[in-house]
Amino acid sequence: MTGRTGPLGTLVAATLAAVGAGCQAVEATPPAGGPPAEALTDTEQAVADLAVATLAEDLGIPEDAISVESVTEVDWRSSALGCPRPGMAYLDVITSGHKVTLRANGELYTVHEADNRAFVCRQPSLGGALPKEELAYGRLMLTAQRDLARRLGVPVTEIRPGGATRMTWENAALGCPQPGVHYAEVETHGWGLTLKHGGREYTYHADDHHVIPCPDITAE
Repeated sequence: MTGRTGPLGTLVAATLAAVGAGCQAVEATPPAGGPPAEALTDTEQAVADLAVATLAEDLGIPEDAISVESVTEVDWRSSALGCPRPGMAYLDVITSGHKVTLRANGELYTVHEADNRAFVCRQPSLGGALPKEELAYGRLMLTAQRDLARRLGVPVTEIRPGGATRMTWENAALGCPQPGVHYAEVETHGWGLTLKHGGREYTYHADDHHVIPCPDITAE
């Protein structure tokens, strides 16, 4: 059975995503003498280093004059990363990245990052990040990422979210009925999710309770 698709509203990640109650901030190690804080992961540290270098160049100050306040995973609504510039065109596609809060010269600055691209955002768009009603998407995407990682036998961090589309199916089979299984004949709303790994794309269909590969995943 086929689903009726509609484009997902504009965005921005992982990524991923913002899941459950919202984005999770991870505090960086404070200057000597400050209270202890949770250590950054390798990915978060790389993002923080890029953000510090970006702000240092922007302000024309040494990198060691900048401290990291927090690194937060964010899904942006579009390739503008929450900071659209006048006269620029952007892709309306979910873009996973990070928001990094930095302190320099007694002031707080925000750097937005995705795919190793970062810039200082001084006038963030109020519509930059996903609203609460779309946080369910992040939870479902994370479930799909974990399932695909298990099927492929790779770390979940290697599975990249590719995008999502609102979908409506004619019944609870979510467009991928299995032989011998009875499905409720009721219109079902959900998402079509796209994930990427090793140059391949994989699709999942999801409603509020189920996340299934569609079509079935074959060996690479």
